[in-house]
Order: sequence, then structure tokens, then C-alpha cells
Amino acid sequence: MSANPPAGRPALLPARYYALLLELIASQGIDPASLAPGIEPARLADRNAVLSLEQVDALVAGAIAATGRPDLGFQVGRLIKPGNHDFLGYALMTSATLGDALYLAARYWRLITPTYEMRMEPAREGTRIDFRPALAMQPGTALFHLEAVAAGFHEEIGFLLSGRVPRYDIHLPAALADASARYRQLSPARVIFDGMHGLGLQVVLPDDVLARPLALADRNALRTARQRCEEELMRLTTHGSLAQWVALMLDEASDHQPRQQELAGMLHISTRTMNRRLAAEGASYRELGNRARHARACRMLADSHLPVTRIALQLGYRDTANFSRAFRRQQGQSPLEYRRRCGRVDGEDRTSGH
Repeated sequence: MSANPPAGRPALLPARYYALLLELIASQGIDPASLAPGIEPARLADRNAVLSLEQVDALVAGAIAATGRPDLGFQVGRLIKPGNHDFLGYALMTSATLGDALYLAARYWRLITPTYEMRMEPAREGTRIDFRPALAMQPGTALFHLEAVAAGFHEEIGFLLSGRVPRYDIHLPAALADASARYRQLSPARVIFDGMHGLGLQVVLPDDVLARPLALADRNALRTARQRCEEELMRLTTHGSLAQWVALMLDEASDHQPRQQELAGMLHISTRTMNRRLAAEGASYRELGNRARHARACRMLADSHLPVTRIALQLGYRDTANFSRAFRRQQGQSPLEYRRRCGRVDGEDRTSGH
């Protein structure tokens, strides 16, 4: 998964969100310093502070044991606001619409947490947003983050829309059905405990909700914030590996397939310089782009009911025939054959994708 750290590097999690957990613990009269050895509570709020996954495992387990409360992830999620996300928060708040803000969140989700990944795809009922585990976590840690994401998503769209929270659907694991009382706090969202996403969750937002304008939209401020996000993402995820950064940008671009000029411009280098640096790492932009586009095609065919024609156009192909040829060349079968193997065939596909 794209959120995973490069091979050989341990996952590092931004510490500022766990500072919210310690504040919550302290409000209940418990000394935060007693929760996990080696973690200094006063330093967690620093914007550059990070924790290892092992430290987070210990911190979450210690917090639940000290309080006897299994809902700490949900409570922390309700405390999260865009401002907690540093430069990404400013980018979200200054976006033109809610949809623009959410696509930015998906693109830069690694800046929030590597524990889960966020993907957005169009669906018949609107836009589907999937949050899926991206790291191997202890069960208690995974559940903590799942609930924090669910509650945090709700709070943040409410913040971005000036308190006018829309109706939307959120699908959660059946294992959380016993916690339905606390999820009623997410009204007017319709919470469905259907178990269809394992340890992940899925949100479905109507398209008219995504089109709602944001009160703090500011094109210039957004441009500056996005540049800082790009710089931080490259620093945090790759330690300078251009090929890994390009692969990540291509993989996270849910709204379109970025052109080489676009990504080179983000780094203030020419496409010629980008090609030279990629070649030095044994990679090429064309190869990385084809790989990312094919991976996205596989996800859309397997996870959605979108017609093959629409998938082809969304991926940037001129027509279905070009898409089918490219897909067959890489996969050894047509898009429709691949979809059938995944059990995702409907009436609209029976005349396309051969």
C-alpha cells in the first residue's frame, strides 16, 4: 500500500495527534507520563515530533488500561480539527470546495498518519471514500485509529462546512455494533455496521455535498500550503528518493493522473532534471506512470460498479479500446475478464471492456 514506509525503514507517526490523547487522559486525573515508558508528553506537540509504531502500541494500550475506556479513539477523533494537521490543515481550509479539500486530504494522507490509507473514487451513489489499514498493528491500536478516523472525519467536514454537517453514509465493521450508542453522536450521518470492510471503514458522500464552497477559500494561501505539504511529504516518506516520491504522488492522485511537468514544477526542477535523476535511480516517469495507472485500473474494476468506458476516460484514455489494449498488455486479460474474476460484473459492462 502506498502509505507503507519504504522497505527497511520503520514507520514513523506524527506525534501531535497522540498529544490530544494525553490531554484527554490528563483531564481524567491520570498522569500521562505513567502510560508508556520513554515517551515525554511535553514533546509530543512539537510539529516535528514522531513516534514509532511500537511506542504508539504501548501508549494506546497503556491509555486504555489506565482509563478502562475502549472509546478513546472515538473521543480523540472528536477533538481533531484541520488546524491539527499543520500545513495540510491550512490547505484543507483554503480549498475552494469540500471535494477539493477531501482530494487534498487523500493526496497527503501520509502526513496525517501512515496507519491507514485514504482513497476516493466516484460511485453511482456519489463519491466513495475508503480508509483501509496500511500497517500491521496490534488489534487495540488498529481499532483506536479506526475510531479516530471515523469521528475525526465527521468533525472535520463539519468544521470545513461551518457546522452544516450533511447527511452521508459511513460503513463500519460489525465488531463495533455494540458501540452504536456513541456513534449516534455523529448525526445526521447514517452509521451502518455491516462488516463489509474488515478493519477499514467507508464513507459515501453525495456529489452535491462535495460541491459545497468553503468559507475560507483562498487560492494564494492554498498554493503556498500545498507547496509546503509537498516538501514535507518528500522529506517524511522518502528521505530524498525521487522515484519513491513520484510513485507516491501518482498512486495518491485520485482525481487525475498528474503530468510530469506538474510534478516537476512542485519540486521546482525541469522535466529534464527529473528524468536524469529518475534514470540515476533506475526508473523512468513513463514506467512509474504506467504502473500507477494500471494499479488504479485494477482497483476501480474490482472495487466499483463503474462502467468500463467511464473508468477508461477517468484514467485518461481516449476510448475504451485503447484502455483495453493497454490493460490486456499488462494483465494478460481484458478489463471485463478481470472484473468477472473479481465478481464485479453488471449490465453496463456486458457490452464493454472486451
